[in-house]
Amino acid sequence: MRISTRMFQDSALRSVRDGQRLLGRLQEEVTTGRRIRTVSDDPIQATQVMHMQSELRDLGQYQRNATEAATRLNTEDVTITSAREILQKIRDLAIGVEGMDRFSPDRQAAVTAIEQLREQLVALGNTRLGNEYIFGGGQTATPPFLRDGTYVGDSTLRQVEIDKGTLMPTNHPGDAFFEGALAGVAELERSLTVGTGLQVQAAIAGLEDSENQMIAAQAETGARLQQIQTTGESLLLRIASLSDQRDSLGNADPAEATIRLMAAQSALERAYTAIGKVLSTNLLDYLR
Repeated sequence: MRISTRMFQDSALRSVRDGQRLLGRLQEEVTTGRRIRTVSDDPIQATQVMHMQSELRDLGQYQRNATEAATRLNTEDVTITSAREILQKIRDLAIGVEGMDRFSPDRQAAVTAIEQLREQLVALGNTRLGNEYIFGGGQTATPPFLRDGTYVGDSTLRQVEIDKGTLMPTNHPGDAFFEGALAGVAELERSLTVGTGLQVQAAIAGLEDSENQMIAAQAETGARLQQIQTTGESLLLRIASLSDQRDSLGNADPAEATIRLMAAQSALERAYTAIGKVLSTNLLDYLR
């Protein structure tokens, strides 16, 4: 097969163009520190990098979910602690006057004070985090408790995914303990106003039961917060590990990239020299 001068020229030009493209890519690699920018740079490893990036996005979402869940649960815990303190004040007031005549000014004053504390308890039951009422179950847009203590929320247990397949409850609906506590306070007011000593004692015991329910809810909240913390620590480790793997595939080694760039520059210079010789020879042949 006869190799023509034109074929030599075409081959030399292709070498120059290929060298220019390679040099441009390597210059960008050295400048940006990224070895893989498009799938065509390395289809197999680029696919792995994209898969890792997708996993990292999922892990990041789990982190955000866990943070939001912890914020809600911590808010709930603080609110329940305040509610328990109010219940204790109400019990102390009732115990202080239970043996008095129901017409006693001190007993009537205690009833008035308890009514005011019940209003504070209703306000705690209507606690908001941002624009959401935390004790309304699934009804987060409107106050779950009316002024008289009637619960108008629902029993929905809200959950978020804090890891793949791990759902975390983020609330205790108000009917779990607030509703009973408010009903107990209302019964105590009635007993102190028109009831007997035994009825007052029974109402006080009922408030103690309500407080125990709150303590149980706080124990659940504590366990959930502990699980969120443990999961969060695991997510951090996995994100760090996966980020390192992604970077090792997608990032360029500075020393190696510089050596490859220098090699590409040398190869392009040789290609320029070669095509210069071809063109020079063709021009001499033409002049002859």
